[in-house]
Amino acid sequence: MKKIVTFAIAMCIISLALAQNSMNFHFNNGKKESINIADIDTIHFPIGEINVTGKVRKNYAITSIDSATFTLKGNQTMEAKNFSDTVNGVIIDMVYVEGGTYIRGCDNCAEVDKKYESPSHQVTVSDFYIAKYEVTNELYNAVMGTTSNFWEKKKAPKIGVNWFGANEFICKLNELTGRNYRLLTDAEWEFAARGGNQGIPKNHKFSGSNNIDEVAWYADNSGGQSHEVGTKAPNELGLYDMSGNSWEWVYDWLIGYTEEAKTNPVQLTGSGNKTRRGGSYDEPEDFARVSRRAIRSRDGAAGMGLRLGLSTTVLDGMKEPCVAANPQATKCDGSEYRDCRLITGEDEAWVGESATLLLQEDGAAAISGYPVVSGEWYTLNNRSLNIVSSKGVTTTYAYYVFSEDEITMINDAGMPYRLYKKAKSESKSLPTIPTITNPTALEKLIEAVEPERFVTAEQLAHPDTTVRDPRIMADDGYTWFMDGRCCGGNHKYRFHLSPNGDAEFVVMDYDDTYKENILAKGRWFTVGNIALHIMLNGKYYNYLYTSGTRTFSNSEYLPEGPIFCHISFQSYERGDFRIFSRTKYDDKVKRPRGFNGENPIHDPVEYQPYSE
Repeated sequence: MKKIVTFAIAMCIISLALAQNSMNFHFNNGKKESINIADIDTIHFPIGEINVTGKVRKNYAITSIDSATFTLKGNQTMEAKNFSDTVNGVIIDMVYVEGGTYIRGCDNCAEVDKKYESPSHQVTVSDFYIAKYEVTNELYNAVMGTTSNFWEKKKAPKIGVNWFGANEFICKLNELTGRNYRLLTDAEWEFAARGGNQGIPKNHKFSGSNNIDEVAWYADNSGGQSHEVGTKAPNELGLYDMSGNSWEWVYDWLIGYTEEAKTNPVQLTGSGNKTRRGGSYDEPEDFARVSRRAIRSRDGAAGMGLRLGLSTTVLDGMKEPCVAANPQATKCDGSEYRDCRLITGEDEAWVGESATLLLQEDGAAAISGYPVVSGEWYTLNNRSLNIVSSKGVTTTYAYYVFSEDEITMINDAGMPYRLYKKAKSESKSLPTIPTITNPTALEKLIEAVEPERFVTAEQLAHPDTTVRDPRIMADDGYTWFMDGRCCGGNHKYRFHLSPNGDAEFVVMDYDDTYKENILAKGRWFTVGNIALHIMLNGKYYNYLYTSGTRTFSNSEYLPEGPIFCHISFQSYERGDFRIFSRTKYDDKVKRPRGFNGENPIHDPVEYQPYSE
C-alpha cells in the first residue's frame, strides 16, 4: 500500500533499520537521517526545512515537483539536484539554483536605461531550477509537433515566439512530462544570469564574464545569425547564452523598480509590455548586460525565444502556462448598451497604476487619475465606453476586453489605461462613485449620441468601406508620428492615413537598420468613429481609435496639438497603445534608408466587427 510520509512522520522513523531502498535527508538543524522508501510514492515536507541529497537507490528518482511534494517513481535514476527530461528523443537539462540574495538592477548604466534598471535594490529568491540552454528549434518541434524551416539549425535557439506562444509551448511540455515548467520571473532570471551565489561576488557585466566575446553571440561577432546553444562559455552555474544569441521571455510585466527590498517578486500587472532579457545575436553589446531589461508586447514575436524555469513553489498570482497562453474574456448576458463584462461587483474595481475605474450595474460610473470623471455610463458596440457627467458632458474611451480580469482603454486626450479587476482595497486612488437618485434611461442617454457614432448590427457586419473619419486623415504635408522614446521604447512609428484612402503603418528602429518594416498597409475606412480597418487583399488590420488634442506638451516626444490614438486587436500586438502626434511629413519621418520590403511583416486577418 502506498504511503504519504510527512516531515513529522519522517522524524518518527529514525529508528527504522536502513534497507537498500533508502534516501538521505539533511535537516536544517544539522541532523542527517535516512528513511526506507521501498513502498513510498510521495514524501511531503515543509519548504526550507529539509534538503534531499544523494541518489535514490534501486532506480528510484524524483520525477515531478509540485509545491513541496517530490514524487518518487521506479525504473529511473536522477541526481537529487540537477536533472534531465527527455521529450520525443530530445533532452532537457535543468540546473538546480540555490536561492540567495543579490542586488538587482543598475544605477550607473546609461541614462536611457535607468527607467527600467534603477533604483538598484535587494532581492531574495528561493531555490529554483533553470534550463541549461535556451529552448532550441529541436526541442520546440519535439513538443509542438512542428518542423523547422530549412535554414533553422536544430540546436540553435527557437526564435519567433510571442509571450502567449511561449506559454503555449510550456503548457504542451507539461502535458508531455507531467511537470510544472514555467517561464522564469525577472528576479530569478537576473539572479541566474549573474551566476547565482557563486557569481554574485564577481559582479560581471555579462553572464559569466566582463568580456562579452567569451560568453555571448551578439551583433559584432555573430555574422548576423543565431548559433547553436552552448557554443560560448557558460556562467558560474553552468548556464549558456544568458547573454546574447536570443532574447528570452520572462513572466513579469515591465515597470520601473522601487528601492525597497523584495522576496520572490513577480510583477503581475503593468501598463504596457512584458519583459525580455539577455540581448540577441543581432543586438549591440549593451543589450546583453545581466541587468538590461527591454520592453516587448506580448504579441511581439520577432527576435524572441525562451528558457524554461521550474520551482517547488508556485509564486503568488502567477497563472499556469495553459491559462496564461489562452486568456479568456468573461461571458455574460446583459443590455447591449451596458457591456456586462465591465461591471464591477460590490468589492471590485478595475485597478491600474495611476487610475481606478468603477462601473456599477445601476449605471453609476467613476474613474480616478487624470482626468477624474464620474456620472452615468453606457457602451456602444462593446468597444466604446461613454461616461456622461451630471452636466451632460460625455467622455469617450475606446476599450478592449483582453481577459476576464484585464482591459485596456484610451480616451480622446490620449490617456491610456491598462486596468485589472481586483479588490477595491488594492486601489491607491479609489474614486467616489456618484449617487444616482434619478437614473437616466439608457434610451435617453443614447439619444444624444452623434449619428456617426451610432452603428447598427447590420452596419457593423457589412460596413461602408468608403466612410473615413476626417479627423484622422493626414492634412496636406503632415502625417501621424510617434517617437517611442516617450514610453521607454526603441522604435519610431508612422501611421499615414491618406485622404485618397491609402494607409500605411510603419515601424522604424533608431539605428536605421534592416529592422524597419511595414506593420500594415492597404485601403482604410472607419466605423462609428471608433474602429479603424485597413483592408489588404480581402483581409484586414483592425484597430480601435480616438482623436483629440493634447493641450500641453509633456515632452519633446509628446508635443501639444492634434493626436490620434489606437489600440490594436486581433492582428498586431493586441491591447497595446500607440499615441501619435500630428507631424510634418518630411525626411525625418518618411521611410528611412535600408527599409526592408514593400509588404507588411504581419499578415492581415479576418474583418472583426467587434473587438472580441
